[in-house]
Amino acid sequence: MSFNTLFLDRDGVINRKIDDGYVLKTEDIQIMPGIKDFLAMANNMFLQIVVVTNQRCVGRKMLKEEELLSIHKDINDRTGNFINDFFFCPHLDEDQCDCRKPKDGLFLKAAENYAVDFSRSWMIGDSVSDLIPAKNLGIKTIYIGAGINSCADYTLASTNDICTVFLPG
Repeated sequence: MSFNTLFLDRDGVINRKIDDGYVLKTEDIQIMPGIKDFLAMANNMFLQIVVVTNQRCVGRKMLKEEELLSIHKDINDRTGNFINDFFFCPHLDEDQCDCRKPKDGLFLKAAENYAVDFSRSWMIGDSVSDLIPAKNLGIKTIYIGAGINSCADYTLASTNDICTVFLPG
């Protein structure tokens, strides 16, 4: 089984989301259950693994871009260095940019840098705004969370269950 690109949201998928807050330093990072094993498996199934993440904490001047890059490096180190790239939107909602999810700018930026075939790619996110651009681009989607997400091809209660979607059978 071979796929093209695995797109991942960051907070809530790779690392724990901080309620009413942001990951502002490496000490704030808590890797989600099952993610390290899933990324090791995905590395053998996908040509590239990229993160697409909204990080308005940069636009709010709570975090410098260099600090965000350091956090991303630490996340990659802690999960086995399988992530090829992190694409992030630093903008606020009112900036009206093209990259803030649910717009598709981060996905298109990834496609400028990698040979992305959206029809053979997957997106894993924990909010509808993660999945809307993926669905619009023809990417298969996995929603991590409770309830129903109309944009999801698969809904899983936990990151621990992601591997099951890709196992044969």
